Amino acid sequence: MKEHYRVAVLGAGFSGLCVGANLKRRGHHDFAIFEKADAVGGTWRENTYPGVACDVPSHLYSLSFDLNPDWTREYSSGQEIQAYIERAAVKFGLRPHLRFRSEVVSLRWESERWQVALKSGETVSANVVVAGLGGLHVPKHPEIPGLDVFPGKVMHSAEWDHAHDFRGSRVAVIGTGSSAVQLIPELRRLADRLFVFQRTPAWVLPRFDREIGSTARARYRNIPGYMHLARWARCLIREIWGALYVRRGRAHDFFEAQARRAMERRIADPELRAKLIPDYALGCKRPCISDDYLEALQQDNVELVTEEIERIEGNTIHTRDGACIPVDSIVAATGFRPFDITTYVDIRGVDGASLAETWAQRVEAHRTMMVPSFPNFYLMLGPNSGLGHNSVLHMIEAQTRYVLAALRHMDRNGVRVLDPRPEAFHRFNNRLQDAMKRVVFGGGCNAWYTDEHDHNFTLWPGSIWSYWLSLSRLDATEFKPPGL
Repeated sequence: MKEHYRVAVLGAGFSGLCVGANLKRRGHHDFAIFEKADAVGGTWRENTYPGVACDVPSHLYSLSFDLNPDWTREYSSGQEIQAYIERAAVKFGLRPHLRFRSEVVSLRWESERWQVALKSGETVSANVVVAGLGGLHVPKHPEIPGLDVFPGKVMHSAEWDHAHDFRGSRVAVIGTGSSAVQLIPELRRLADRLFVFQRTPAWVLPRFDREIGSTARARYRNIPGYMHLARWARCLIREIWGALYVRRGRAHDFFEAQARRAMERRIADPELRAKLIPDYALGCKRPCISDDYLEALQQDNVELVTEEIERIEGNTIHTRDGACIPVDSIVAATGFRPFDITTYVDIRGVDGASLAETWAQRVEAHRTMMVPSFPNFYLMLGPNSGLGHNSVLHMIEAQTRYVLAALRHMDRNGVRVLDPRPEAFHRFNNRLQDAMKRVVFGGGCNAWYTDEHDHNFTLWPGSIWSYWLSLSRLDATEFKPPGL
């Protein structure tokens, strides 16, 4: 392994591969992509639970410079997305740059370069580090007394054991978020009894999924520009919808009323309907999309449990109302810890500054990508670069262009270090949080993308166009002069 690289890219998911592909396309070849596993894919390699799929249309959930005419469904399965990522790694010649089974455990800024320490004990250095490890990486396991000694099978949705057979058994699913909404319709076909433990109901919108037939795929493949047009049409529709749906006001209230009526039509039982329709604003928590989740909950072998779990004794789940529910296996569909990079990578910047300590009070970044005192360090899908209405790949590509602009600026001006000014950092984040006050996910419902102070550190409060504009050029005045 080389001892030094111009650029070290962490992670071989969509972010890492997008950065790698564009580095090569722009003539940068001195880089490596460090991946803890033995394959590319990131999220889509890790999540293999039954029913796993994207909640963004396929033609938006692909790279703009590598459109795929052969998606088979409007919303692709996880397996199909993983296959797309694997093909992209080969297509863009990234195999020689990939360092598999190379988990990064620490980063230290020393002598104007990063020291990148691997779990294997090896250390390499790099002038620039691009962290494409994802904002949602480590599974969040429920903390329930007795769960650790449950005698049956326990698994998290992101750590699926395909060898386990659910047929004819009693299964508990804890959680009703995006993963649960996808896997519950699949599990209910296998289990003899399925118990769904819901803490907070989710807004469930129809997916309108459909097969993309061979004729449509042929048009995408053979008509010049047709696939790009279809992609941008979908993007525009989502932007218009998002602009109305995420902002507080009459348009949002109209969308919420429509969503409520749609859920009411799909849930026949009034008692179940009361349990499933949220009492918080549409969009304050992430909505789920599904064509069969609400229907699955109304099957004879499925029971929705809304009482809090008090403890687990033996193979029995006890709830606070005194109910005792014996089960054979437990599936935790409880999501991930957001922006947990500092829990598994020790990142030390100028004078040993710790990113974990820097983020202890508030998670935020300059232009969503950089943090003062952590020079030449770029966060892909960093704080406030998530989306609630469109494809996050738009954000990844904008961030990739910003990284390339930074490299270009360094080359043209002989600059070795780019470190954001604290005043530019605070100015950007103050404007961002002012904009957050006008959107429905700005806080107030204990969503997973807000912290204990109800500060949203996850989502972007505007359109993808506004995000692209914010990263459209690198402003040298936002960075400390050399030597400071």
